[in-house]
Amino acid sequence: MPGEDWRGRIDAGEGDSGRRWHQVVQPLGPDSPPGTALLGFACDEGVSRNQGRTGASEGSRALRRALAPLAWHGAARGPLYDAGDIACADGDLAAAQRALGERVAALLAAGHFPMLLGGGHEIAWGSFQGVAAALDRSGRLSRYGIINFDAHFDMRRGEPNSGTPFLQIFQSFMEMRRPFRYLCLGISRASNTPALFQTAQECGAHWLLDEALTWPGWASACRAIDEFIEPLEALQVSVCLDAFPAAAAPGVSAPAGRGLAPDLALSLLAHVLERAGHGTAKSKLVLAEVAELAPRLDPDGRTARLAARIVHDIVTPRPHTSV
Repeated sequence: MPGEDWRGRIDAGEGDSGRRWHQVVQPLGPDSPPGTALLGFACDEGVSRNQGRTGASEGSRALRRALAPLAWHGAARGPLYDAGDIACADGDLAAAQRALGERVAALLAAGHFPMLLGGGHEIAWGSFQGVAAALDRSGRLSRYGIINFDAHFDMRRGEPNSGTPFLQIFQSFMEMRRPFRYLCLGISRASNTPALFQTAQECGAHWLLDEALTWPGWASACRAIDEFIEPLEALQVSVCLDAFPAAAAPGVSAPAGRGLAPDLALSLLAHVLERAGHGTAKSKLVLAEVAELAPRLDPDGRTARLAARIVHDIVTPRPHTSV
């Protein structure tokens, strides 16, 4: 049976077509057939080191509670499993990230699609370690890329924290003598110093500013996404909730003064998933993650509800359309 966070209403009169997430999620077992595995990262040690507002260690549980009552429309990848949490209770961030990477690699080896629930954005360095181990064996790591919805590059120099994961990934690729492909959607000029822009440029990162990601800029944003995804064989999608305005996502480490409108960001995410072939046999998407949900900073649960909608849209097939 699923854990105590998986509770919600039951529409018994509607049969299987009236089920909700809490009714279909199953604990992940060693012999579970390939499916979608929800894996939490109960950690905000990186946020603390980055001088941010803490609370993201509680994010995975709050996200499960927000997902539980949502209507179930099936998964793009098999049954839905809860794979539990990787915790960082002792402040050993590197060990927690290694443990996360090992779990991700095992999930991928078993044929599962990992959907990660964060946790600070230090989750990205841990998840990458698992993806790298799995893809290196298959030969797909040379054509791997990351799309990150974020107000920040998260390419800071210095002690590893929630602001360093994509620089750590860049350095890993340089050590492996392989290309680094990174597209960040929603970069805020107000939240990244000139030094950070310089680092991103030197590393070969690509980005679109939050001020450019408006509906009039839809076509050009889609072209940038298409050009980025086309040469890839494997894609990781990371969504940092501080990419959204504080009015939509107050429960994060660093609330945004502007941010991406949720309807536009979710439409861009849908475009990314479509171009990656998510839900098909030739899907390029190998992992997705949502980061920075801090429930104690989210008193009315609006950030958790937005995070749940993001996870819902990644996990489920394309939505129904009217005729």
